[in-house]
Amino acid sequence: MVITHFGSSCLKIQSGDTTLVIDPFSKGGPRFEAALALFTNPEGSHEHNLGGSPLTVTTPGEYEAGGISCVGFEGQKTTPFYIEWEGMRLLHLGSASDEETLQYVSDHAELVDILFFSPHGSPKEAQKAVSNIDPRIVIAIGDDQAKKNLDTFVKEMGEKPEKMNKLTIKKKGLPTEGQRLIVLETDRS
Repeated sequence: MVITHFGSSCLKIQSGDTTLVIDPFSKGGPRFEAALALFTNPEGSHEHNLGGSPLTVTTPGEYEAGGISCVGFEGQKTTPFYIEWEGMRLLHLGSASDEETLQYVSDHAELVDILFFSPHGSPKEAQKAVSNIDPRIVIAIGDDQAKKNLDTFVKEMGEKPEKMNKLTIKKKGLPTEGQRLIVLETDRS
């Protein structure tokens, strides 16, 4: 599985010929084929430049496409997604920063291997949510506002982040103990 950040909360997650895109944007956005496109902002634009006629998901519920299963949770102004693919469990919180949504998702998401997190809102609440979810890998992504909160969030986590352009990982490469904190830089290619 290869995970690439394209800016804001847009992620491309690819395994073999199957691609999942979270929060694609239309102007200047990624142009490749995808099996599934998830949108965490229910009130935002759901336009994209993706090819391949992906299943486009904009609301909470259970979905499946291309061997990828996902559940969208209802949150305040966001739809977090829990994804199962290749034996790994991923959770994208979208812009969730309110305590109620974070608590609901942490109570209902089963084990999480990789958590995608944009540190909006209170870094202390964010750290609490990450501790409750207890993923093996935390991947910090986001826009300029989230990056301003990132330093405080990293201090709250007590972890030194690894910075990289993309993450390539398989289930057997997940940490067996401890937690990795990764900051995915935007891929400009």
